[in-house]
Amino acid sequence: MSNPSLDSQLNGLTLHRYPQSKDQSLRAWSAADEYLLDHLAEEIIPKNSRILIINDQFGALSCSLSRYPCSTWTDSFLSKTAIEKNLNLNDIESADIDFINQCNLSIPNNRLFDLIVIRVPKHNSLLEFQLAEIKPFLSRNCKVISAGMSKDIHKSNLKLFERIIGPTKTSLARKKARLIFSEVLERNDNINEIRPMETSFQLSKQRLNIIGMPGVFSRKELDIGSRVLLDHLPETRGKCRLVDLGCGTGVLGTLAAKQNQQLEVTFTDESYLAVESARRTFHFNRTEELAEAHFIVTDVLDGLNNHSYDYVLCNPPFHQQNVQTLSIANKMFKESAKKLTDDGELYVVANRHLKYRPMLSSFFKQVEIISNDSKFIVWRACIPKR
Repeated sequence: MSNPSLDSQLNGLTLHRYPQSKDQSLRAWSAADEYLLDHLAEEIIPKNSRILIINDQFGALSCSLSRYPCSTWTDSFLSKTAIEKNLNLNDIESADIDFINQCNLSIPNNRLFDLIVIRVPKHNSLLEFQLAEIKPFLSRNCKVISAGMSKDIHKSNLKLFERIIGPTKTSLARKKARLIFSEVLERNDNINEIRPMETSFQLSKQRLNIIGMPGVFSRKELDIGSRVLLDHLPETRGKCRLVDLGCGTGVLGTLAAKQNQQLEVTFTDESYLAVESARRTFHFNRTEELAEAHFIVTDVLDGLNNHSYDYVLCNPPFHQQNVQTLSIANKMFKESAKKLTDDGELYVVANRHLKYRPMLSSFFKQVEIISNDSKFIVWRACIPKR
C-alpha cells in the first residue's frame, strides 16, 4: 500500500488522487513532481515572486508553492478539483491559489510572472498553445522550469520551448524523470496565434466540421470509435433531452441535433478546451435553427440540473493521464442510470477488450450489443436499476 505523503525538500504534504482509486499503489504525485520540487528547494526564490503553475495533476506543485503569490492553470476539471481537495486536506486556503481562466491566459492588469513551473502535457498541441499564451507574461528574468517523465520528453517538445521561449536544455535523468530549463528571450518573432484545428468529414448524407481546440482528443480527425457510434445513434423524435457525455469535440451530440431539431443537447466533459471545442463544433454546423444546447465542464454528470434525460451517448476514456482505468467508465454508467428517464437509453462504444458488460449490468436491467466488429462493440443499456 502506498503512503499518501509527499516528503520533498520543500514541504511535507498529504495528497490523494481524485477521483479516488481502489489501486492503493497509485500515488498523487510522480517522480517528475519530486524532482522539480527538490530542484526548487535548492533555488533562492524571492518571497514575493509571482509563480504560475501549469498542468499540476493532483496538487503536489500547487500545495508546495502556495506560500508564494501563486496561480495555477490546468485544462482538467478533475485536476482542478484534486488541487482544491488537497489544499483543503493540508489546511491551505484555496483562496491562496489563483485559478486562471482555463481556455485562455487572462491575467489581471497584465502582471508578469517571475517563475513558470510546467508539467509537460501529453499533447504537443496543448504545450504549444500554453507556451504561446504565457510568453507575453514573462518578466525579463523569469525562470521557466518544466518536468516530465523521460519517456514523455521528446525533441519535438524541446523544439517548442526553443522556438517560443528561448534556449532550452534538459537535466540528467533521475528516477526516470527529467527537468527542462528554458531561458526567456524578449523577442517574439516566431510566435503565431494558435488556431483551432478544423476537420471536415462526410457521413452518409451529412457533412460535419469538427472544430478541435489544442490538446482535445481526436481534434485532427474523427476517431474510429465515434465513427462506429455515429452509425448507431438513437432515432430521437420530437422534444427530448440527450447528453453527449465526455463530449470531446462534440461530434456525437452535434449530429444528433442535426437529425432532430427539437432535441435539447447537453455537452459535458472534464476538459475545458473540449467543451469549448464542442461549443464551436455545434455552432459551426448550425445550418439552420437547431434545438437548445448546453455546454458544461464537470466530472461526468456532477452539477447537472434536476432534469431527467432520454438518451446518453458515451465513448468512455479508459486512461486517466498515463494510468489505464475502468473507474471513469464505471462512474459514467452509474451516473447515467441515475439521470436517465425510466425508459431512457445509454449508448456506449468501446474497444472489444474492455469488460463493460458486468459494469453496465450492475446499473441497468437490460444490456444488449447492437454492433460488434473486430475492434469495437456498441452497447445499448436501458431500464435503469433504481
